[in-house]
Amino acid sequence: MQSLTHKYQAFKANISLGWKMDGNWAPPLVYLFLALLSPAAGVMILVFMYLVILGDSSDRNFIAFLMAGSSVFIYVRMVLQGYGWAIVEDREHYKLLRYIYIAPVPLPIQLFGRSMSKIGIATVGATLTILAGWLFLDIPFRADGIDWSMFLGGFAVGLVSCLALGWILAGVMLLTDRMGWVLVEGIAGMLFLLSGAVIPLGILPGYLASIGKLLPLTYWSELWRHTLYGPEAALSLPGMELPEIWLLLLVSTFATILIAFIWNGVADRIARKWGRIEAETFY
Repeated sequence: MQSLTHKYQAFKANISLGWKMDGNWAPPLVYLFLALLSPAAGVMILVFMYLVILGDSSDRNFIAFLMAGSSVFIYVRMVLQGYGWAIVEDREHYKLLRYIYIAPVPLPIQLFGRSMSKIGIATVGATLTILAGWLFLDIPFRADGIDWSMFLGGFAVGLVSCLALGWILAGVMLLTDRMGWVLVEGIAGMLFLLSGAVIPLGILPGYLASIGKLLPLTYWSELWRHTLYGPEAALSLPGMELPEIWLLLLVSTFATILIAFIWNGVADRIARKWGRIEAETFY
């Protein structure tokens, strides 16, 4: 019990630390507003590009497809930033990773706490994105109402898979230099394409679509489309029923967690052997 209490206290302390490190340069509301500009603007750019190219706004299903996929991707980008940048900042900028690493609290708990502020920002951003589609673009929700139980269940499982991906990235960042932060944006962009967030998998080349079907994010996005807007908006995996989507989401999430544990064990051993935990790259 003491061990769990200690870990919980460390988790709360890292939540506070993450928020202060991210937003200590501005009042909270100003920081939140500025932090939301990038993801919200990205979604709106995609939507209006589509409207301009199409020439009309009659195809609401595709805009709903974009809205749901982009909302999920806000979480992906924020979590990857939280995990990846934490390693680089603590090692290269603050020079504290060596001490954090030997603290009596598992590193995953510390990184999870540090990422909570970004998860909170992603939640606000995703909510505003979906509401903007409803209020300003006239994107209707399901005729029989949003299936909240399935929506929230999918959110919980999808977020776990997203955190596992972040933990995999943290292992990669342990072995790279300070310029490894570029990987965060690069990997996020790659997942944006492969998960069918804005491009249906059927349009991608076959080998890319096959990779996309291995990602839990693909099924998380499709589940949100079903529960928010109905099967008409589920254009990435058309014809796939909800039970199959749920099964593949759970299986792919479990596989991602397993890969995260195995990879980080390997990365930890390599980082210790190569002295990467204490390494500082001054450029």
